[in-house]
Amino acid sequence: MMGTTRHAIVIGAGITGLVCAFRLQQSGVPVILLEAADSAGGMIATFEKNGFLFEAGPQCPRFAQPLWDLVREIGLAAEFVRGDSRAPRYILKDGRLHVAPFSPFSFAFTGLVGPVSKYRLLTEVFRRSPAPRDEESLAEFVRRKFDGDVLDYLVDPFIAAIFAGDSEKIGIESAFPFLARWEREHGSLLRGALRSGNGNSASASRDKQPRQATRTRQKSLVVTESLPSLGSFRAGLSALPKTLARRLDDSIRLRARVQSVESAETREDRDTTWRLRLGDGEVLSGAALVMTTPAYEAARLLQKAAPELSTMLSDISYAPMAVVSSGYDRARVRNPLHGFGVMIPPREKLSTIFNVWNSSVLDGRAPAGKVLMTSFAGGATNPAFVEKDDASTAAIVEREMGAVLGIDGAPVERFVWKHLKALPQFNLGHARTVTRIRKALTGMPGLYLAGNYLDGRSLGDCVRSGSRTAQEIAANFSNATSNSGSSAMA
Repeated sequence: MMGTTRHAIVIGAGITGLVCAFRLQQSGVPVILLEAADSAGGMIATFEKNGFLFEAGPQCPRFAQPLWDLVREIGLAAEFVRGDSRAPRYILKDGRLHVAPFSPFSFAFTGLVGPVSKYRLLTEVFRRSPAPRDEESLAEFVRRKFDGDVLDYLVDPFIAAIFAGDSEKIGIESAFPFLARWEREHGSLLRGALRSGNGNSASASRDKQPRQATRTRQKSLVVTESLPSLGSFRAGLSALPKTLARRLDDSIRLRARVQSVESAETREDRDTTWRLRLGDGEVLSGAALVMTTPAYEAARLLQKAAPELSTMLSDISYAPMAVVSSGYDRARVRNPLHGFGVMIPPREKLSTIFNVWNSSVLDGRAPAGKVLMTSFAGGATNPAFVEKDDASTAAIVEREMGAVLGIDGAPVERFVWKHLKALPQFNLGHARTVTRIRKALTGMPGLYLAGNYLDGRSLGDCVRSGSRTAQEIAANFSNATSNSGSSAMA
C-alpha cells in the first residue's frame, strides 16, 4: 500500500489522463496513472500491416495550439506529417459528390441547397430573431433560422461526421453555446460572428504551429484556412500517447483496473483523501484523485462514494461507432480521391456517415500503388448498426462506398473496430448536467473530473483539460503545504 505522502492518482490513460499525469510530474507532484487496458492512448490506436497505417480512432486531427505546444515540448515536431487543410471535403447528395462550401463563393454555387435556402442564409444578417426561453435542439434552431434543406445538407453531414450525433437531440446551448449567445446578444448569427472577430491570442502564437504551404490564413474568407493545421505523425497518431507514456516511465501502470473508490479522509490522516481498490485486491490511497475515464466509467466507480454525482454522470449519453479501414489497389478505385473524404447525410439512408481518404490526406499511409480509406458507420442516428458482426459490418460499408466511389473488388487489407460508446453527446440538457457536476465537485475535496464529456471533444480540448486539472492540483498542493508550514510555526 502506498504511503500517505501527498500525491495524486489519475485513472485513465487516454490523452487527457496522460497529459494530466505528465503535467503533474513536471510540477513535482508524485503521481501514479492507472490504465485498465494493456496500452495507453484510449481511442488513439495505430496498427501497421503490409505497408498500410491504420488508425482505430481519430484519423487526421487538427493541431490546435495546446496540442502543438505539447508536440514540440515532448520532441515530436520532427515526426509531424502535415495534411493539406485545403483538401476539399465532399458531401453526398442523391448519389453525387458535392464539394462542401467553406467560402461565400463556393456556397453561392453549391448544388447542395436551392436558391431559397441560399437566400435565407445570406440574408440572415438583416433579420432579428428573439432567442427562445428554453434550450432548442440544433435541428429546431437551424429550421427556425433557415430551413430543412440547410439542416439536411449543410449541418447534418458535419454533425454526423464530427460528433456521430443526432441534430434532433443535440442541444444548441450544450454543444454550440456561442451560436445561442450570438443570437441572444445580436439577434443574428452572422452579425454575432462578424462582431466577435477572429483576432485572438492564438493568432499571435500561430508561428509555433506547423505552417501551411500556402499563403497566410489570417485574412482568408475560406473557413478551413482559418483553422489550425491538421496532420499526424510518421508512425501514426499513437506516437503521441506512446511518447507521453515513456516520459511517465514507472508512474504509469497498465492492466490496472480499478474496482471501487471510497472517500478515506480521517482526522488522523489528512493527507489521504481517496482510497482505491484494484482488481487484484491492491489498495492505493492519495490526496488527489483524477478521473479521466468516460462518464459512464466514472459513474460506476463513484456509485458508493458519491451516489448523486454518479447519477449525474450516468445521464451523459454516448454514441456507438463502427470503424472500417480498407486498403485497395489504386487501379480498383475509379474516383480520383482528390480531397479529404466524403460526409454522408442521414437523409441519404446509408449506414456509413463519413469516409476519410487517408492516403490522399497524409503521406505514408499506404504502399505505392495502393490507397487507404476509413469509414465510420452507425452513430447516434443508427445505434443498432454496431450490433452486427465484423464481417457484415465491413460488407455493408464497403458495398456502400464501392457504389459511391466506384470501387471494383474487395480490399487487399482491412481492419474493423467497434466502439459501443465512442463519443459523448452534448444533447439537450447536457450543459445543465455539467454545471451540476461541477457544483457537486466543490463539496468533494481532492476529487477531479476531466475529459471530453466536460470540456470539448477535440485532442486540443483534451490536452487543455488535462493541463488545467494538473495545474489546479499542483496549486492546491502548494497551498496546503504552505498552510501546514504556517500552522507548524504558529
